Amino acid sequence: MTSAEQKERALAFLKSFENPDPKVYENLISDDFEFEMMGRLPGVAPMRGKEGFLKAMPATLKAMFPNGLNMKFHTVLSEGPHVAIQAESDTVAANGRKYQNRYHFYFRFEGDRIAQVREYNDTNHVREVFMS
Repeated sequence: MTSAEQKERALAFLKSFENPDPKVYENLISDDFEFEMMGRLPGVAPMRGKEGFLKAMPATLKAMFPNGLNMKFHTVLSEGPHVAIQAESDTVAANGRKYQNRYHFYFRFEGDRIAQVREYNDTNHVREVFMS
C-alpha cells in the first residue's frame, strides 16, 4: 500500500466520525484493531478488537455528537506503516455545550488495514464539556 493510499484510508476513518457507520469501519480496520484515547479520563478505556469497536464506537459518537464533529484536517504525514494527522473539531455536543477540540491522531497499518489508532486531544476540554 502506498503512502497516499494509507493517508486516504486514515482520512476516511476520521471522516466517518461525521456519520458513524460500522460498515465503513469494517472495511478499514484489522480484526485485532485497537483504538485508544491517550488522555486519562474516568471510564474511557482502550477498545480492543474489531467487533467491540464496531459495536461501541459508532453508537457512542452518535450519542455524544448528534450533529457530527465537523472536523477539519490539517497536516497529514505518512512514513512506512505510520500515518499522523492533525485535526480540529467544531460542533455542539448532545448536552448543548460547544465542543471545539484539537487532535493529533496516530495510525499504524498492517498491510491495507488500520491496526491501531491513538487519539491525542485536549482532555481538559473533554472534562469541561462532558464531566462538569
